[in-house]
Amino acid sequence: MFITLIFVLIVGLAVGSFLNVCIYRLPRGESLWYPPSHCPKCGVFIKWYDNIPLISYLFLRGKCRNCQGFISWRYPLVESLTGALFLICFLFHFPLSFSSLPVFFKDLLFIFILIPIFFIDLKKGIIPNRLSYSLIICGFLLSFIMKDSLSSLIGIGLGGGIFLAIFSLGSLWLKEAGMGIGDIKLAAGIGAFLGYREALLCFFLSLILGGIIATVLLLTRIKKRKDRIPFAPFLVASALISLFRGENLIRLYLNLIW
Repeated sequence: MFITLIFVLIVGLAVGSFLNVCIYRLPRGESLWYPPSHCPKCGVFIKWYDNIPLISYLFLRGKCRNCQGFISWRYPLVESLTGALFLICFLFHFPLSFSSLPVFFKDLLFIFILIPIFFIDLKKGIIPNRLSYSLIICGFLLSFIMKDSLSSLIGIGLGGGIFLAIFSLGSLWLKEAGMGIGDIKLAAGIGAFLGYREALLCFFLSLILGGIIATVLLLTRIKKRKDRIPFAPFLVASALISLFRGENLIRLYLNLIW
């Protein structure tokens, strides 16, 4: 069991290293495969021993070996977060069986796509179409394997519909969009993966979480009323909560109202 956990963690860290490439290159329209990993400051290609997830960052003390330029804290954070989420996903599905393997890999793919969306929107304020469309298409196609295609289809409609309504109302009443088009596509993709029950929970949680954080940022004057606050991070965080604790939260809610 311990060796298996270490293996899952190592795989998660390695995947996180690749996701860092996605986070850096996708918004710039660059290839994910060429050129090889290089320092964004001096351009020197990074040797394999300086590209070991998490370990190389700690060994180099967060600096490039060649130019001594500081490496963003995002790199070890994404690697650690991916490793932790892969571990959580494994433990959530443990013990794995032949019948549960497809669901396990589906959830890993969900995490794989959500993480770069979180960090790209947080930093750049955009959600690349390659990620949002991948979320919608993969979620819907995989739902046929899970024999849950109707729930996935309803989830796509609910996600797109709810956030399109918020976008439209914001444009009409506030004269500015309450949501971005990217948020609408992201919500549809989350609905495709989670199905309509957990998707509804996710959307509800994201609005609460977003409202609380936005209020705190405004009260502390970190953000002004006209400043844009990326919403995708709240959707992603709520999607992960719904993925692992959705059934429990829905059951708790139903017990309270009944």
